[in-house]
Amino acid sequence: MRRMTLAVLATAAFATTASAAPECGKVVDELSKAISGHLTMAPEARVAAMRMTIRAYDHCMVGDRATADATRDMVMTQIRKHLGNPQ
Repeated sequence: MRRMTLAVLATAAFATTASAAPECGKVVDELSKAISGHLTMAPEARVAAMRMTIRAYDHCMVGDRATADATRDMVMTQIRKHLGNPQ
């Protein structure tokens, strides 16, 4: 009985991760385009934003949408700050 429960939980976890994958990739694509399109951002700031984007992707893939969304918002805040729009 215990094996059956573990098998069901594992299947549900993999199904959730697999269904989130396209959405997670879309977020990374949008953020990486925003980061690379911003020409006045210092190289160090660009690298930091890309690392945060990868972290958002990792959180999204394991199903932690709250952290992924918060990280995405932080990256967008940094981009806006470099554009001169602090909101």
